Amino acid sequence: MTADPAPRTPRRGRGRPPGSAGTGATRERIVAAAAELFAERGYHATPMTSIAEAAALSQTGLLHHFPSKEGLLAAVLEQRDLRDFEAIASRRAAPARGWQVYDDMVELVRLNAGREGIVRLFTSLAGEAVDPDHPGHEWLGHHHDSAVALLTAALHDAVDDGAADPAVPAQTIARQLVALMDGLQLQWLMAPDRVDMAQDVAEYVVTLRARWGREPGAPAGHR
Repeated sequence: MTADPAPRTPRRGRGRPPGSAGTGATRERIVAAAAELFAERGYHATPMTSIAEAAALSQTGLLHHFPSKEGLLAAVLEQRDLRDFEAIASRRAAPARGWQVYDDMVELVRLNAGREGIVRLFTSLAGEAVDPDHPGHEWLGHHHDSAVALLTAALHDAVDDGAADPAVPAQTIARQLVALMDGLQLQWLMAPDRVDMAQDVAEYVVTLRARWGREPGAPAGHR
């Protein structure tokens, strides 16, 4: 969905111990293979042997880099959030503020429309991770909470800057946008030729600004 302001991993269980050896290129290959298989089959249905085969490694070689499947999932989710965060941050010289954050969400959705594998991975794992026993459960909760917090704070900043009506229901709108983005991803995966995620999110943001936006310095009630 959205990038966390501070990407975080789920609980790692018996994940990769600090300081373990291994080249970055090999780890990246493993993470890429795991992400693809988790997206195609789901976390629970993907054995480590399949990941090792897809990464052109022996089982021993895979376990050298990732001693547990939970640790590997943590790396996959961490990479996903990091890539989203970097993609958003690279668009501006300074951190986005106010309505700029909502504009950045539109651009993130536009970017995701060209990354079907990442969208499929998130949608697949999100469906599994609602189970409290799933190793990605904590990550999913944090992911959504962080997105809502980021979007809520952005509207509060817009109010402080005189760019939004003080009566704006910031948290409600933030939750609605998160739900819209997640739901559109599923619809897009089902019918990519009929669903334009970025356009739909962009139009929603336009309606939000028309309803709650204000010109900085304008008197109360003026839009």
